Amino acid sequence: MDYRRGVVTGESVWRAIVLYGANSATYKFAFGATLLEVAATGRDRVTLEELAPRYAELICHALQRQPRQGTAARSRFLDACRAFNAGELDRDGLHRRTVQLGFTNVIDAFPQIGGALAPVRYYEDQRKNSATPGLVLRDELLDLARSVHAQDLDAETAARWRLVETAWATGISDAILTPALVYDPNTQHLVLQTKQRRKSVTGVVAALNGYQDGRCAYCNQLMAQGTATRPIVEHVLPYKLLTRRWNGPDVDAIWNLVLSCKPCNDAKRDHAPHETWMPWLERRNNDLIESRHPLRDVLMAQTGDTVAARHATLKRAYQRATEQLPVVWTPPAGAHIA
Repeated sequence: MDYRRGVVTGESVWRAIVLYGANSATYKFAFGATLLEVAATGRDRVTLEELAPRYAELICHALQRQPRQGTAARSRFLDACRAFNAGELDRDGLHRRTVQLGFTNVIDAFPQIGGALAPVRYYEDQRKNSATPGLVLRDELLDLARSVHAQDLDAETAARWRLVETAWATGISDAILTPALVYDPNTQHLVLQTKQRRKSVTGVVAALNGYQDGRCAYCNQLMAQGTATRPIVEHVLPYKLLTRRWNGPDVDAIWNLVLSCKPCNDAKRDHAPHETWMPWLERRNNDLIESRHPLRDVLMAQTGDTVAARHATLKRAYQRATEQLPVVWTPPAGAHIA
């Protein structure tokens, strides 16, 4: 991500928190979504009582979608949300318990990446301030909520949430690999395919955009929905290979999918990118694996258990692809070339 390469922005750090922050529970997704909604109103102070209704609502909806929302054996807060869903606790009771139990760890844990504080701070913790306990929302968060990126960040958070749920629900090392997590080009979704049915997991654009920080994988220019540079799901090694006598890894899989702007997508067409660009894809896959991303085991199954094995897999696949489609495409100047 960009901030790791020296470019620190409110958007890139927020994406890093969502992408690389700890996943012991899904509280951070509900908390982040709630913060963005409050900040979008322009308020710079909020109490826990004011945060609780929306925060609890998001968690309750998530529990209805997928009963497992954490790795701990027991959570009093999640139990309260389950009791509300079952009609055993009224709304006022849920909000009181959310204030008491729901923010215990998430406020401190949210701004951390890999055990260290993120380089951008979005709020000041004023819970111990007896006069006005709660959070002071900093300009970094207010600016983020008003930016053109806000809608994309919300979608990316939701996508990451669905991936975490899927990983926990299926036991990603086993169940998700026996059926396949496949890309559906018609819906542009990742789909969990079992013998009985195909279940949509999440949109590929939102799932990948967080890593790319809203930028094209090839030209590094910002992409925006609804414009000429809107993000498009792109097969690095062309999908056309599947119509040939292809004996390499499945090119219609997550290891080979990136987002590109429409101009790059149109220019690349059915060609592989120049080999000088390929380290970007290798680094992307390694970064997701090393960050304990929910797709970690899927990526390892597709490309290899070690960095060396993944490098060899990608090298072989590229060689086979360019033997069948010898004309390659060189990304424009300014691309992510390692």
